[in-house]
Amino acid sequence: MENIENTYVNYDEIVVEFGEDTIKGRFEQIYEEMQAFIRVYKLETIAQVNQMILMQALMDYFSDIYRLKKYQGIEHVNGIKIKSYETFWLVQRKAIQLITNDLEDDRMIYINEKFVLSRLVSYLLGDDISKPIVGEKQKAFQNFLDTLYYYLKFRRCDSQTIELLVLAFKAGQLICDKFD
Repeated sequence: MENIENTYVNYDEIVVEFGEDTIKGRFEQIYEEMQAFIRVYKLETIAQVNQMILMQALMDYFSDIYRLKKYQGIEHVNGIKIKSYETFWLVQRKAIQLITNDLEDDRMIYINEKFVLSRLVSYLLGDDISKPIVGEKQKAFQNFLDTLYYYLKFRRCDSQTIELLVLAFKAGQLICDKFD
């Protein structure tokens, strides 16, 4: 029987499949997003990005995408799957680490979930991100965000669940646009 530990430790095939530049590029992109998130919310004194954990999350992500491509016999994976698998591994590995025990409250315990929520919202809204959401739509959208944040914090959500969530949101946007 093949040693399962070697299956998950050896990333040579992954590097060959996607290329070192692609992996490094994705690392740099997400690392910069995490750094910007920390700066925007003025969390420099309480949080930092653990680069080793971030790289592990990305290698897990690329491994899943590699297996998906091989299993389905496809060359490219759609953007929704990419965002879903990426989100799953970022929540799973938690690369943003707290560096202090002196917190005013416990809200920052879920800093990684806050980060991926911000990324998901940006992805879900796309070009409409600057379009104001008002009235009942604002209340419904805030309820959706609160529920999604709760789900990321307390529920077991895998990449397929996140994918379904994104697909459902996109379908809702299409339907809503037809009736506006």
